[in-house]
Amino acid sequence: MAVFPFEYSNPRVERIVFGRGVVRQLADEVRRLGAERVFVVTSPSITRTYLLDAVRSALGDMCVGVFDTVQPHSPTDSIAVAAEQATAAGADAFVSVGGGSSIDTAKGMAALMAEGRPLKDLATHFIPPDKKEVPPMPAPKLPHIAIPTTFSGGEYSYSAGLAEGGYKLILADPKMSPRTVMLDPEAAQTAPPKLLAASGMNALAHCVEAVYSTQTQILSQAYCLAAIGPITTYLPRLVADMNDLEAIGEMQVAATLSSMGVYSAWTGIHHGIVHVIGGRFTVPHANIHALMLPYAMRWNLDGTTEAMARMARVMGVDEPDDIKAAAQAPEVVYGMNVKMGLPLRLRDLDVPRDALPSLAEAALDDISTHNNPKKIHSASQVLECLEMAW
Repeated sequence: MAVFPFEYSNPRVERIVFGRGVVRQLADEVRRLGAERVFVVTSPSITRTYLLDAVRSALGDMCVGVFDTVQPHSPTDSIAVAAEQATAAGADAFVSVGGGSSIDTAKGMAALMAEGRPLKDLATHFIPPDKKEVPPMPAPKLPHIAIPTTFSGGEYSYSAGLAEGGYKLILADPKMSPRTVMLDPEAAQTAPPKLLAASGMNALAHCVEAVYSTQTQILSQAYCLAAIGPITTYLPRLVADMNDLEAIGEMQVAATLSSMGVYSAWTGIHHGIVHVIGGRFTVPHANIHALMLPYAMRWNLDGTTEAMARMARVMGVDEPDDIKAAAQAPEVVYGMNVKMGLPLRLRDLDVPRDALPSLAEAALDDISTHNNPKKIHSASQVLECLEMAW
């Protein structure tokens, strides 16, 4: 790949701490940030594991409160309740524990507490065909330490995907980014295998769309091509054996590479569709990513042959002909979903067929759709992809 003029923005995470049992070092990370009163943000599923108690134990007297009812897709009304509790507790830092919804809830809390405005007013607005308006959020945000238990990678982003009124809201402010990410394979081991499978496919979706993005460049390519092989190898392995801490750790590192790579590359039709389905239906975000990915790849195949061939080869496809290699990439991804027992059709997620036309129309209001490598001019094109997946 030729090196051409490009722009790359580093994620704002200052520090990544990786290793078995690093949760026990949490207090040291809090002190490094100059904080003393930590508010923990997590989901009900984490309360049923040892992990919340481990976090509380590590924090000791620095833990001033816990919000443990995070909801999928981070609805804004839930964030408002959590922010009120954190304010009453006098929190000066957050620790999020769990998947993307816990991390995005903490980001939303930071924005709401700092800006004092409804989160809907802070959301990014898409102006067709390819412009976006990002409301300024000048206020300083409370520092945030993320302890992810899944592989979706929201911990490296300074944006947050929130839900309100059946729509997905995207907030973006560099000051919302977690300052420290703590990657502990033992923490990820607490997540259900199917959740790890789906979130790992979410990380793979970031890689795929970054590699054939209209804004791809050499750094995004380097990160994401380095991640695709390990994801293909280690994700099915850990799902088959949750005691395989080596595979879990390898996936945590691959998810980090994925997030670093997608950061400066715009996503395409896959993300546009995932956003609108997630906003309208109570379906786990990672499951939609996993399901839609092979169909979006198939739909984009004739416009992404070279990029798809490169991805196929790091997936282990041994085929010298680019066209034939590229055609195998979506099938490898589909095969991973089959092997890991993930949903394969939108109907399996209770998305009704009569909703597809309106979902296609809604996807045209998502900036990702308009940055797809195959140019999209109409809802009928998006509907083609949705029909393939239904």
